[in-house]
Amino acid sequence: MQSSWAIKAACAAIASTLALSASAIEIDVSGSSFQSTGKDTIVIKRLAVPGAGNWDVTFKWDPNSVTFVPQAVSQSTTASLKLSGPTTVNESSSITLAAVVQNADGTTVAANPTWTVVPASAGSISSSGVFTASSVTADVNAVATASFTHQGQPLTATYSVKVVNVAAVGRTCSGVLEARSSQSLSGDFTVEPDNRKINMRVTATAGNPYFFTSSLFFIQGTNTVDVSLYTFDADSAVLVPSGGWSGSGQLVSPGSKEGVIAAVPTIINLAQPFEIRYTGASGATSLRC
Repeated sequence: MQSSWAIKAACAAIASTLALSASAIEIDVSGSSFQSTGKDTIVIKRLAVPGAGNWDVTFKWDPNSVTFVPQAVSQSTTASLKLSGPTTVNESSSITLAAVVQNADGTTVAANPTWTVVPASAGSISSSGVFTASSVTADVNAVATASFTHQGQPLTATYSVKVVNVAAVGRTCSGVLEARSSQSLSGDFTVEPDNRKINMRVTATAGNPYFFTSSLFFIQGTNTVDVSLYTFDADSAVLVPSGGWSGSGQLVSPGSKEGVIAAVPTIINLAQPFEIRYTGASGATSLRC
């Protein structure tokens, strides 16, 4: 059916409907599709006529002429892409956006579009529509765009989401990080999100003061930072944090089993909950801050 005579016949049928000469119009078939609606009926959809919109031409088999002939011409009714989901999301949190194709008759079919989001600093969006907001210092209006091709017709839709800056709240958390006969480790943490700082007091109630040779992890979402990679000078009792942090710390005294550290993270968002985990041994306890 996708032959030149069919296109010529469709062009003539559209021209007749528009009361124009067939030689006076051009059609664009790049976005059109051929559909069979029965054993003797074929429809060419979305034939684009510059300046006159898109048109559908219905062909029916004519046994007398032994060919398909145009029977009806109508202006195309196009489908649209409809997006849904929450319109706000807290920073460093995720929501899921959904997309469906809505046909001209109101029916819907599933869509698996390609997603993008702007500005990129607002967050990222997965192929399944999961939007993960970035950490922000003020509310940000993000626009997600979905693109999908339905029956040869490219569809695009946008959806606005506000990324909400969560008020920073100072808080404290404390508890046992490690508990066993040879070593017991506890921690007290004061979180100062406005200053982007954590004050840590880590105490070994058993064992020795060199617990810093094991790993103290701060975890938030997909971010995991080992903050216990300290340079320890036994003479001056100075602890210098690394692992993506800046700051300084010290043992209370050279022979002490207590470390006091003030550190500024470069990845962890202190306005949002995070987890502290000590991995000196299996089964270590995690703290939530």
